[in-house]
Amino acid sequence: MITRRQTLLFQTLLLVLALGFSLSAEAKSHPDPAMIAARSKIFGPENVNQKNGEVDSSRVIFSWITNASFALAANGHVMLLDSYVTRLEIMPGRTPFVIQDLLDLMPEAILLGHGHFDHADNAAYIAQETGATIYATPETCDNMALDATRNFVAGYTPVPTVTCVQLLERGSLPGANMARIDQFEPEVHIEVFKHLHSTNTGVADPDAIPVAATVAGVCTPTATHGNTFPCNLQDPRDPLLFPAGTLLEPTFLNIATSRQGPGGPIALFFVFTLRGQGQHNFKFVWHNSTGDIVDSCALPNNDAADGGTPWEPPQNTEGCFPGVTVNGKTVGANLASIMDGLGQVDVEIGSVVSLGYNQNGERDIISYISHIKPKVFIPNHITAVAVEGSSLEWKVGFYDALRAPSGFATSSPLGATYSAIPEANWPEVDWIVDPNDYLRPLVFTPSDKRWEK
Repeated sequence: MITRRQTLLFQTLLLVLALGFSLSAEAKSHPDPAMIAARSKIFGPENVNQKNGEVDSSRVIFSWITNASFALAANGHVMLLDSYVTRLEIMPGRTPFVIQDLLDLMPEAILLGHGHFDHADNAAYIAQETGATIYATPETCDNMALDATRNFVAGYTPVPTVTCVQLLERGSLPGANMARIDQFEPEVHIEVFKHLHSTNTGVADPDAIPVAATVAGVCTPTATHGNTFPCNLQDPRDPLLFPAGTLLEPTFLNIATSRQGPGGPIALFFVFTLRGQGQHNFKFVWHNSTGDIVDSCALPNNDAADGGTPWEPPQNTEGCFPGVTVNGKTVGANLASIMDGLGQVDVEIGSVVSLGYNQNGERDIISYISHIKPKVFIPNHITAVAVEGSSLEWKVGFYDALRAPSGFATSSPLGATYSAIPEANWPEVDWIVDPNDYLRPLVFTPSDKRWEK
């Protein structure tokens, strides 16, 4: 028999529970307004729930931050692909956001393609302030640990550590094995392998159309191709539109990446597959550098303090891998084989700028595309090494490389065959131009029939 006292206790419990649920719902409906504002700015207000800040989980959204850096929303998960900002100022200027916007975005993870400053700057600071997990090579994680102990500004005591998950084994060869990021499973499956950083010390291709060098603001012809265009040259009107502002670093915050150790050019290639119901296993890849798989060469990774010997033999001092095999193939050919085996890739976001641009132009990115075979291609790395305002010059170079003569093919005993791509097989190209396309949401709907496998 239930007494009156028990009935009152039960009713009180129900009231407390109801009040708790009400308060919880109220809290969820009023999250940090700064997060909602930042996500709306970066992903577009139409893609962000204005009550709770959640990003539309039915879409994949890329938002270009500068250079090779993108904010990504996939199945509602928010992360950064690289964290560098080309012109990070204390007030929005040519780059229409400030570092606080990246903090307010509240990314869950920061994926670093490699450890050079024009990719990994700001990462440790953002991770310290937001709790985001960094994913990088062991060597780049070494630098993140160094960054975490620095005093970014007088009187500021940073969190002494960041969480940096080391991907792949220290010193392992490019393409030797794969790693997996489990943080977003099962909705977002992420696989990672080492590939090759771009290089200007490898093998020059006499048949490739180079991007001409710029000397004192003048496009300088090359010896082999005469008055060749395009050129790595800024539109002269750009500085008039966007005069230099006050840089954030080092006036206010010193959030550059440490230059110590071997981590700089060790490059990672990321493969994302969405596994939600009805999403057609939508697959996209991101790589923030594009190496020479034709000749199995990458930027040399040499220790200047030790007479210039390689940090990671068997790479030689020119950055190449002569006589080295992985899975019975040369390093470049093995990487090409991995790309061939990715299955249908819907979107590739890849670096169109190689350090060897005046040797091989944009041949190397075409070699990657010829093996990845994406439906859509989006360029990156077009505000560092590539000067600000030169994006359309690089677009001309990209199409020059795509339009290599019919039947053109080169091969090297050190790498993979590179051949022209028939125009019928070209990907749809969604070129991005700085600064017009900063924070322009690039939106894909994985459930669209276009992505059926």
